[in-house]
Amino acid sequence: MTTVLGLLDVREDQVWRNPGSRVSALTELMIEHTLDERIRLHKGLLDSDDVGLFTRGGCHIFALALHDRFKYPHCIPGHSGKAVSHIYCRFVGPPHYAVDVFGFTPEADRVWDFSGLTTPSMSREELLLLSRPLADGTGLCSDDWFVIPARQRAERSIDQFVDVFSGNRKGRIP
Repeated sequence: MTTVLGLLDVREDQVWRNPGSRVSALTELMIEHTLDERIRLHKGLLDSDDVGLFTRGGCHIFALALHDRFKYPHCIPGHSGKAVSHIYCRFVGPPHYAVDVFGFTPEADRVWDFSGLTTPSMSREELLLLSRPLADGTGLCSDDWFVIPARQRAERSIDQFVDVFSGNRKGRIP
């Protein structure tokens, strides 16, 4: 099977997977909704502003765009309860920064937003393995009708604030 996020093809048999691995454990933590609810949610995200899109269900798209452009070493899931709360990139410091649609936030402050939970490192390939078509019922949305326009919006936002997202000016987006 090949996972395509409009970005990179990753065959699942090319990436080490184990039923007890972090990838499997995180996939099991995803919130379950009906297919119609998931489609309606994601179509609504595309109608929202960039902050809404990239904080309520498209954060993985923004994190991948940042990673691909600036080669930030990891995408980091902030998870709480039974769901992935947010995925962002890590800019390795000191201090470490969380980089997402808001720009640069000291990671210690951003982790606090997620109840102070730990933020394990995750490779790009592990993140892509969490991406699934909405019809699969688990994982992060990988349907092209969502990924392609979300990725285009992420690229435009990064281009608009490239001085911040590149790390040349570490701060929040105005």
